[in-house]
Amino acid sequence: MVGKMDRDEIMEAIERHEKWLRDQPGGKRMNLSGCDMEGFKLLKRHLKSAKFSGSNLQDSNLSGSDLSFADLFCSNLDHTNFSNCNLLRANMRGALIRDANFNHANLQDADFRSGTMVMYNNDTPNQIMRTSLAGSDLQNARLDNANLTGADLSKSNMTNANLQGAALVGVNLSGVNLQNANLSGADLTSANLTETNLANANFSGANLSAAVIDPISLAKANLAGALIKQPLVNPVAGEHKNNPADLNAALRSHQLWVQSNGREGQRAQLRQANLALLDLQGSDLSGAELSGCDLQGGKLRQAQLVMTDFSGANLSGADLSLATMEGINFERANLTGSKLANSNLGPVTIRSGDGRPTGKTWPANLSGADLRQADLSGADLRYANLAGANLRDANLTQANLQGANLADAILDGARLDGTIMPFGKQINP
Repeated sequence: MVGKMDRDEIMEAIERHEKWLRDQPGGKRMNLSGCDMEGFKLLKRHLKSAKFSGSNLQDSNLSGSDLSFADLFCSNLDHTNFSNCNLLRANMRGALIRDANFNHANLQDADFRSGTMVMYNNDTPNQIMRTSLAGSDLQNARLDNANLTGADLSKSNMTNANLQGAALVGVNLSGVNLQNANLSGADLTSANLTETNLANANFSGANLSAAVIDPISLAKANLAGALIKQPLVNPVAGEHKNNPADLNAALRSHQLWVQSNGREGQRAQLRQANLALLDLQGSDLSGAELSGCDLQGGKLRQAQLVMTDFSGANLSGADLSLATMEGINFERANLTGSKLANSNLGPVTIRSGDGRPTGKTWPANLSGADLRQADLSGADLRYANLAGANLRDANLTQANLQGANLADAILDGARLDGTIMPFGKQINP
């Protein structure tokens, strides 16, 4: 590596480079390959197509600069500030970029694949340099169509990042925060997504074949059209390693069991199953045994769940709005933050073997359920058993609780505008 450059030399090179970009006399493309520029501050500079391959820019500040098409091949960029930079189609192959700041940077079409640096100074053989962005701040960064194949992004912050169409084959995303990130159409084949925060991440049309994922972490992600194949791993629920294919088969058999009134198919008995990956919107799971199952963030909107057993299940953040849940069993279930707006949790009519009403009903059981911050607005909860339920900060606006059992229920902070209470009186705002 060339020795440390002083600021005057750098500024002179930049001035010639800017003239070169404007096609003015005296202009010359900047080539600082192999230079030691550690700790330099180059804010809002026009460095398009500049050459920095093999250079040391560690701890430098390049915030707001235009580095589009720049050559940063196998450079040391650890702790460098690239916030608000334009790195469109930059060559970042083999670069070390640990703990760097790319907040609001444009890295569209940038190349982050591994690179090979020839070390001449001590006759060592070629070294394959794997790009490392570990611990970097990539919040709001544009990485659409970037090639990050094989890169290490572990423990980086990629909140709100745009990774649309990005190549993420074999990338290490363990411990990464991908909340609200856009990965639509991205290729994540064989990627490592263990302990990754995927809340509200968009994986529509993404390829997750052979990716290593905890299915629970995908519960709140958008998986519309995503390609998901084994292996998926679930390190949290080790004793319940459910195969999604087997689960789908069991649910299809249950659907047949419901439609044929038990003559065909088989009732689903999936106690403690992990159903977090499955889209069950509009499904008929009436009468299924799903006690203790994991449906955190589950998609059950408009589902038929008459007399389904969810006792002790985790449905926190699940969408059950407009679902038919007459006679359902939610005893001790976790429904914190769930959406049950306009759902039917009233009693189910008990019929005889020939289908005639017996005059008896079976109420929904929500005793001991955790319904904190749940949305129950407009829900039908007539005669439901809510004894000991926690409804703190729940939305019960316009809900019907006529005849419901609220013994020892917690209603602190609950919204009760227009709610019909057990004694039949409507509470007005």
